[in-house]
Amino acid sequence: MIYKLLEAGSPSLSVKLPETTIEEIKEKHELTLTELHDNLVGTMAATGGIGLSANQCGLPIRAFVMYTNLDKKETSLFVNPTVTWESEQTSLFTEGCLTYPFLFLNISRPTSIKFTYMDIDGNTQEGAYTGLTARIFQHEYDHMEGRNFTMLASKLKLEMGLKKSRKKLKKMKKIA
Repeated sequence: MIYKLLEAGSPSLSVKLPETTIEEIKEKHELTLTELHDNLVGTMAATGGIGLSANQCGLPIRAFVMYTNLDKKETSLFVNPTVTWESEQTSLFTEGCLTYPFLFLNISRPTSIKFTYMDIDGNTQEGAYTGLTARIFQHEYDHMEGRNFTMLASKLKLEMGLKKSRKKLKKMKKIA
């Protein structure tokens, strides 16, 4: 199943999601963890993303998928993720978000993180990422916390980015 993405400003995107259980996902959303993974990955692929949180799809589930190996197109499901450590070293990198089409902002994030989560089999795991994989994880994790990448940019940089984004969207509508 391919989900329709919520638009920027949707109230459910600014809510910190509580932890969930496998039973809640099955009962409330009629999904197994494998189905949740497959649906989110399908939606992510169909929209050109490299990560996608369940709440971006209107599912109030504390979970997201992402490419854990871009070259091999390997994906993982992270349920109830928690960042347990982040490096003091940060890096600046241009980020985009499926919720904000054509908006790209330079965002500073820790270069390395450690985390815990529940995997697709329902097992609690620990992990660590560095570089781009750490950045993707943090971006999607922010969605679980009711935050998004626009909150990490200066007001001026955000306004400039939004202006470019609106211009690009307007141009795309003329072409279509």
